Amino acid sequence: MNKSTKILLTISLIALAIVSALTYLNLSVAPHSSAKSQANDIAKEKAGIVQPDYFGNYTRKKQYYSVGGLTKKQKYRYIIIDAKSGKTETFNKNSAPVRQTIIDGVAQRYNAKKILHINLGLYKKKPTWEVTFQKKNGSIGYNLIDFRTGKSLQIINNI
Repeated sequence: MNKSTKILLTISLIALAIVSALTYLNLSVAPHSSAKSQANDIAKEKAGIVQPDYFGNYTRKKQYYSVGGLTKKQKYRYIIIDAKSGKTETFNKNSAPVRQTIIDGVAQRYNAKKILHINLGLYKKKPTWEVTFQKKNGSIGYNLIDFRTGKSLQIINNI
């Protein structure tokens, strides 16, 4: 093989690897995008949320999708959707601490370097925030927090 053929073959293999990686990433994100889109549609229909700005995927014993956003009347509302049955529960923000307050409280209480995610779902039939965080020492923690009161229900720390 001459030098130009080797270069062409190398460029072709690199291009193939890049296209394959991008295709894999696109396919792996597709289920999340589809779930988010469906959850937003349900939130609009069942809870009147027309400007969603939050999507969560809560998985414990059951899986729940949650959407938060403004209604036509500019009221902030959350809806929790059972991923299997499609049953929904709706909650107004004024009946609960603000999401950022929950994040700030966990960060301060557990000396978190970074909040990895916050998801809303049902735990023991009650609306609950699941906050996953990374501590400064690199360990991971999970904190379940009551949606209405902001009190910690369960902590799993130093994983």
